[in-house]
Amino acid sequence: MLSADVAVDRREFAVRAGLAVAPGERLALFGPSGAGKTTLLEVIAGLTAPARGRVELNGRLLTSAGPPARAVPPWQRRVGLLRQDPALFPHLPVRGNLAYALPRRRGGAGQAGQAELTGLAARLGLDGLLAVMPARLSGGQAHRVALGRLLLAHCEALLLDEPFTGLDAGLRRSLTELVAALVTDRQVPAILVAHELADAQAFGDRLAVLDRGELLQCGPPDQVVLRPASRRVAELVGYLGFVPVPAGQAG
Repeated sequence: MLSADVAVDRREFAVRAGLAVAPGERLALFGPSGAGKTTLLEVIAGLTAPARGRVELNGRLLTSAGPPARAVPPWQRRVGLLRQDPALFPHLPVRGNLAYALPRRRGGAGQAGQAELTGLAARLGLDGLLAVMPARLSGGQAHRVALGRLLLAHCEALLLDEPFTGLDAGLRRSLTELVAALVTDRQVPAILVAHELADAQAFGDRLAVLDRGELLQCGPPDQVVLRPASRRVAELVGYLGFVPVPAGQAG
């Protein structure tokens, strides 16, 4: 279980959000640019310190604003963060970039680890590119290598900060569906930040709408889209008009 109940003071507004994501659950964090989505992921990953609150993963306290304060370093959290920039090692071929994650697991660099690398590369369509250097990869290929490296690390939670932005719709959808399947198979909690509602709906078991640091609504995607809780949520999911309906009259 991943849980975060934190507050981060920013110059424009404060980000205040409480989230809990169960093992194998996929949460899509949806909202406009600058809403605080990336800030929330960075707090969970240990890259940003909250002013208040705490983060826990599988019973381990990762962050606490205190007292007493606690901040487990990012590299000790077992939390994987994938951003828009693939951040591949330019001096290593695709196989080397993928294999970088293996020694971080006990026995990972052995035969079993190499077999897992080869199998995942094939699943990602990279099996013919293992000897290719990053400079020769297309944008879509580089993103698949970064995703493979993340998955080979076997983190206890996955944070995806719009990692497939800029890719064509078909590739973006196929990679999103692959990650969703692996999250279910491995039973790890996962959060995807999305600007596009279609991407959020394709990924999430639940959809959380964040705007100006405030969590406006969270629930099954169909419920949030078909029954927005406020005018602002209705605007964000694409409605041009919004008429409040009293709870007793809702059909």
